[in-house]
Amino acid sequence: MKISKKSQYGLRGLFRLAESDEYLTMKEVAEKEEISPDYLEKIFTELEKAGFVKSKRGPSGGYALAMKPEKINLRMILESLEANLSLVECIDESCKRITDCPVAPTWKRLDQEVKSKLELITVKSIVDKNK
Repeated sequence: MKISKKSQYGLRGLFRLAESDEYLTMKEVAEKEEISPDYLEKIFTELEKAGFVKSKRGPSGGYALAMKPEKINLRMILESLEANLSLVECIDESCKRITDCPVAPTWKRLDQEVKSKLELITVKSIVDKNK
């Protein structure tokens, strides 16, 4: 598994929203994180569809978290932004050898352990560590 820039930027954007009690403009978030506002907006659109971000138009508008930061974990974020979160392709995609593969159970176990660890890391825990 390789975590893309898109997921890295998405997590950084969610971190900034979690720090604030108010709506933040795309420009504010993008400037704090030194990310292209256009690219970040595309990411936030995906995060909004996934239910993590909400937006509001108007002078006091912008973006805010749609959920409490302790309810959003790293696995949820990555699964919403990544095409495939598996460590190896063969355990998620159809492989003609999956039932006969001697290492498939090892890959599956390792994959599940990584995903379980990702569930333990919440946006709130990241904010708390940075205070």
